[in-house]
Amino acid sequence: MSEHMKVRALSFTGSTRTGRAIAIAAAKSNLKKVVFELGGKSPSLIFEDADIEQAAKDVELSINSNSGQACFATSRVYVQESIKDEFVEALTRVTKARKLGNPTVPGVNHGPQADRIQYETVQKYITIGKEEAGSTIDTGAGVSNSDTSAHHIHPVIFTDVPENSRITKEEVRPP
Repeated sequence: MSEHMKVRALSFTGSTRTGRAIAIAAAKSNLKKVVFELGGKSPSLIFEDADIEQAAKDVELSINSNSGQACFATSRVYVQESIKDEFVEALTRVTKARKLGNPTVPGVNHGPQADRIQYETVQKYITIGKEEAGSTIDTGAGVSNSDTSAHHIHPVIFTDVPENSRITKEEVRPP
């Protein structure tokens, strides 16, 4: 579509790498208008007047929908200091309730990574996070049945992550 001369405009949400390819193709064709929403480091801001339980549920659902493989995933959360401990506790509780397994089975809400490459990429960023973050909470989300594969990853929460950390700045995607 980005190369087709009759297409006059495109909107794309996804990875920076794919966005770049679309922009190049669009420029080489009819220089069509392109609008992008790229990357996956979408932040959430949680202030002290928030409903902490609801905010924790919403953040957890955003980051863990589709096993964390979504461009809209809230992968950074900025929490007002006065409620930080309460929010982290609520988020940890909600995240621990996630059930890993075959997502087509009732009650399971966390499937595997798309493939071995994505699994290895996520594992790499977990290692980076453990090296760079202030602290790590491995939620050990419950395994709902024996139908988990080697590509399942329990959600991990990092706290006190520096702004210059790779897990703060980089999208978790295969090379």
